[in-house]
Amino acid sequence: MPNVTFEKTSNVTGRLDVAITKDELNEKIVAELKKQKQKVSMKGFRKGKTPLSTLRKMMGNQILGQELDAMIKSSLFGYIEENDIKLIFSPQPVEDESMPMLTASTLQDITFKYDLALEPEFTLELPKETFDKYILATTDEFLDEQIDRMLQSAGETEDFTEGKVEDTDILDVTFTEVGPVEDKITNTTKLYVDSLSDAGKKWVTGKKIGGTLKVKDITAIEKDSTPAYVNKYLLGLEDAETDISDKSFEMTINSAGRITKAELNEEFFTKFDPTGEITTEAQLRDKIAEDNSSGFNSQGEMMANFEIQRALVEGNDIELPLDIMKQINDDDPSDNDFEMFQRGVKWMLIRNTYAEQAEIKLEYEDIKAEAVTSLMGMLGGQRPDFLTDEFIDNYVGQMLQDEKQREQLSSNAIEKKIMASLREKVSFKETALDADAFNELIKEFNEKNTPAAPAAEEE
Repeated sequence: MPNVTFEKTSNVTGRLDVAITKDELNEKIVAELKKQKQKVSMKGFRKGKTPLSTLRKMMGNQILGQELDAMIKSSLFGYIEENDIKLIFSPQPVEDESMPMLTASTLQDITFKYDLALEPEFTLELPKETFDKYILATTDEFLDEQIDRMLQSAGETEDFTEGKVEDTDILDVTFTEVGPVEDKITNTTKLYVDSLSDAGKKWVTGKKIGGTLKVKDITAIEKDSTPAYVNKYLLGLEDAETDISDKSFEMTINSAGRITKAELNEEFFTKFDPTGEITTEAQLRDKIAEDNSSGFNSQGEMMANFEIQRALVEGNDIELPLDIMKQINDDDPSDNDFEMFQRGVKWMLIRNTYAEQAEIKLEYEDIKAEAVTSLMGMLGGQRPDFLTDEFIDNYVGQMLQDEKQREQLSSNAIEKKIMASLREKVSFKETALDADAFNELIKEFNEKNTPAAPAAEEE
């Protein structure tokens, strides 16, 4: 058996040597050649009678590589397991320029060296600060707006060629260039009044359908409009870069599409909920509040989890094997990449330590729930009729047969259990936000915490 020695080189690193003699190598090669001899049929020799020396020349190097790999793995990982050496990365082979080049005919004693990143010892400290937890404020005003939009969506559209423009109309308009020019720009398009800028809404609302209006600044009609957008969508120009700054236009309001809102009645309830469980406005409002809160509150929980993890990583002093980590990180990481790598390793250690202390274990039902969540996400959050319990069980079974999917589902599931437990151990300050404020908060959070893309290297 190879001789394995271990030396602890620091609190979080060690060196493990696997020494193999040439006699051990030769013994393994000869044993395997004897096995192959019984199978090989070579011209000039009867089956099973090919000399070992001939086989050694033919397949000795291949056998050497296979046996050497098997001996190293068995000795290396066998020693680590027997001595309960806890690692945070796989053993890292040490490059040694003096390492002899072995062949089956030039065997020598050889030693393979590995650097080990040892799991650090630390006392886990939970954060004592109070964290923000944001939830959606489903006020009566918010619910009124949601129901109004639903009634608008379920309503019928009627075209008007007379009357005045209202603030929810969809206008069919024609823009025509004015002035002494030969090839006048003209284009018919649609304008959604509720998508116009404040100035645009004020300009068209109440104007006569069928009338013509002078346009002082065509780029100011819609919100967040640009010259390129105006050229393409309002004027129908092939060249989006055409300069129209010195051109004047008239806009004719040809017609207006107007939605007659649906009524809040039994027919509407049935369309909203074919199961028939919702039959009153109060039930409808509760369901809208629940559906809208779910997505926003999940975002709020995700942001709280992020802050808890950050506090744990920054609040616990954990020594890391930085030299080995730099080697793993391709020896030349950017500061940003390597910092993220360190934070990721610290969180892994904290997560595993907390799970052990809190006796959090992964069960099959946890993995199944994660697989169902993944499936529902692919289906847009809706559960169609074909998604029976039997179908789900079969689907989960197929997913778990794939090693990558099984590992990912398991990792996600245990992370959720750990975070759910951690949230019970910390304090929260709950803040209710309306949808606009919540969306703005999510945007700011993502901008602040999304790593910047690495700068492109100059060629």
